[in-house]
Amino acid sequence: MPLPAALEKETERFKQAYGPGWARRLQALLREEARRKKAKRELAEFMRQVAGRSGLTEEEVFARLEGRS
Repeated sequence: MPLPAALEKETERFKQAYGPGWARRLQALLREEARRKKAKRELAEFMRQVAGRSGLTEEEVFARLEGRS
């Protein structure tokens, strides 16, 4: 499946910037991005659960976790 032109162009720039190890570097960046997205989803789910049990809104739960309340 061919890549969109913009993505192909960015991939070429990445290859030039990182040289021979570009594929490993790109894979590491993609894995890290996937971990961040998963952590974000898990945090959102946790906050919904806590908000449901405590009667607080998600914003209030977040404020308490940050120590703002």
